[in-house]
Amino acid sequence: MKNGTNQVRDFYEATQDAIRHLNQTERGLFDYVIKNMNDVKLMSIQKFAEQQFLSTTTIFRFTQKLGFSGYSDFINSLMVTAHDKQAVSLADVTIGQGYSEEYLKNIIETVRVMSPKRVDGVVSKLEDKPRIYILTDDNTHTIGQYCERLFIGLGFHAYFPETAYQMKNLSNRIRERDMIVALSYTGEDRVLIDFIERVFLENRPYLLSITRADNNLLERLSDVNFYTFADEIHVSGMDLTSSVTMLMIVELLVYEYILRTKKEKE
Repeated sequence: MKNGTNQVRDFYEATQDAIRHLNQTERGLFDYVIKNMNDVKLMSIQKFAEQQFLSTTTIFRFTQKLGFSGYSDFINSLMVTAHDKQAVSLADVTIGQGYSEEYLKNIIETVRVMSPKRVDGVVSKLEDKPRIYILTDDNTHTIGQYCERLFIGLGFHAYFPETAYQMKNLSNRIRERDMIVALSYTGEDRVLIDFIERVFLENRPYLLSITRADNNLLERLSDVNFYTFADEIHVSGMDLTSSVTMLMIVELLVYEYILRTKKEKE
């Protein structure tokens, strides 16, 4: 993708807004590109299509859906981005094969798709010192507890409802100038969605959400959404999908807030 000055854009920046509109097949392609950028940038469209067992037409449409004019534009963006991001290359990390490698790739992918513009917007909101209400689904409960302590330690009025009863009694307390931080990997938790919609009937607080990269209900309700990447793991009916990248997003937002606050004081 090129801007008005014919400068090739960073792949992550160029595709940030398009990710939410990808279907399941396209989402799989996007994940593959992110995790294998150095390989894909050297592939012809025929080679890429063959490798993915898809037609060249499907690949071409995929690149257009990401916002590129065509496959060459897509490859040029990968070339620039792969070169600029060499400092974060997994080749410099000593790791074993298998899940450990995918684990690190998910961390890198999560950081790279964090739009600086969106980070700046969240930090600006935090500078207004809103009351912060942290909402989670069952799988992110412990992260909610940590986030509450984190924000309280920074001087915010922060509250994490531990039980459904506490959440139920919270809806009338949230005001327009407040911030809700909603954590849900699927973004489809019905209890969480119903609560937020109930709050929105009376007031419209700022809603920051962190979910997986698909077009989910929570994302559509949010003022700003950040994507977390993880390999979904289910064992004996338990969801063991890693929440590390979700926690990392919160910490990076907080670190950026601390850095800006420190600069303003200086």
